[in-house]
Amino acid sequence: MGLHVERVGGEGKPELVMLHGWGMNSSIWSGVVENLASNYSITLIDLPGLGRSVSYPEPYTSDGVIQMLADAAPEKASWIGWSMGGQLAIQFADRYPERVERLVTIASNPCFVQKPDWRSAMDEETHNAFEISLSENVAKTLSRFAMLQTQGAEAARDTLKQLKAALKVAEPSAPVESLGLLREDVRSQLSALKMPLLQMFGEKDLLVPVSAALECDALTSRASIVYPGAGHLPFISHQAELVSDLTRFLQEPLA
Repeated sequence: MGLHVERVGGEGKPELVMLHGWGMNSSIWSGVVENLASNYSITLIDLPGLGRSVSYPEPYTSDGVIQMLADAAPEKASWIGWSMGGQLAIQFADRYPERVERLVTIASNPCFVQKPDWRSAMDEETHNAFEISLSENVAKTLSRFAMLQTQGAEAARDTLKQLKAALKVAEPSAPVESLGLLREDVRSQLSALKMPLLQMFGEKDLLVPVSAALECDALTSRASIVYPGAGHLPFISHQAELVSDLTRFLQEPLA
């Protein structure tokens, strides 16, 4: 079995691929898709072992995931990845640069777990606690994770409501296995990318500290966008503004 893939929008329009984050599925993009579908041909992919994609590589490695994405995605497209989906999009763009026209990451981090030379990430203890909690009770952990993504941010209640609605679409089949990808460090791949790149962050994000925006700017020599008051889901809480910025970037002439 392959991945769950949904295609939305007009034939012959510019191609977009959208990747969701850990524990989620592509229905999380519904609001953004509504705003983009008239002008783009959008491929929504549920990541392996998450959402409605029950199959996944064993062992669960980024190499295996990238291969499955390569088989499912259009030959050439602009890629948009949220959270872990952004990290995977960076790896895909590094492996297949000729297939990625532009790259957008939203609330993503090239290194999600802290290292001595990268403090703008979650600490080791938090990640370990998630792994333990997940092995004990998947549903409870996903619910806690949803709250963490919206806590302290503007429009938190409405954002959490949409997040929980998306969670109900499908139970992930490999939540524990896929969580391991968040330990990867793709800073070198990110800094080497040559295609147009836009990175978006939430000022109040508890999973990807806003300081990561400056760190990523230094890595890529390109300016990111930070949404004041946004948490881990700026594409829901600050949708109109983000879609406007996204559209502007996607329409910029390629050099």
